[in-house]
Amino acid sequence: MKYSLKLARTGIFTFDDVVSITGNRDKADKTIASLLRSGEVRRIKRNLYTYVNAQTLEDCSSRYIIGSNITDSSFISYHTAFEFYGYYNQVFYEVQVSSVKKFQSFSYGEYDYYYFGTNSLKQVEVIQDVRVTTIERTIVDSINMLGKVMDVEELVKCIDLVDRVNEDRLKEMLLEYDKDILYRKAGYFLSFFKEDLNISDSFFVFLKNHSNCNNIGYLSHNEIRKLEFVKEWGLYAYKDLKKIVSKGGDIDV
Repeated sequence: MKYSLKLARTGIFTFDDVVSITGNRDKADKTIASLLRSGEVRRIKRNLYTYVNAQTLEDCSSRYIIGSNITDSSFISYHTAFEFYGYYNQVFYEVQVSSVKKFQSFSYGEYDYYYFGTNSLKQVEVIQDVRVTTIERTIVDSINMLGKVMDVEELVKCIDLVDRVNEDRLKEMLLEYDKDILYRKAGYFLSFFKEDLNISDSFFVFLKNHSNCNNIGYLSHNEIRKLEFVKEWGLYAYKDLKKIVSKGGDIDV
């Protein structure tokens, strides 16, 4: 087909993309209908399509690229960002996507694409055509949404695979949200990875200077197992997060 090669180069496209190539909406409608009938493309959702690899018959667009193209501001975040960076080694069929513009969560193929609202586009990078949060923002965002995007054990296992972080980037995102409870949760959580991630003492001083540890909070309200009060951070939390990994998930040791 006349326009197939141009569209195939994009891998993933919208109706407006086809209009820009064909020159008008009527030709765009006919082009998409023809491509769908021939099996050259598949409809992901309303107004979003992916080309199909003619040899493997698999989508040309990965779940990460799909998530990056749901809206003009969508990007891969939370659990799925850890997966993208290779910091999670099990199959996970939920694709967590943040976006300034709202969209309805949907299913396509094996995966469920979930919307998470955000007002911040800080530390969103483009890597191999995928818009994804930096590892530092991924860590801060996941601590901030603990219990909603993943549980404590999953987050520990993800961070345990990370080999380095940039403290300035961590600080930037913490200041972006500027929440007392988040400073304290980050301090508690990252204190267990201080040596592994080579985090300086000054970083924890920064956290304490921006928080009120006289307040009392919970690491995650979704966790029902035994908690103890950690005075340093004013949190009800666990004895030793690292033992989740070393003891195969037995958090109460």
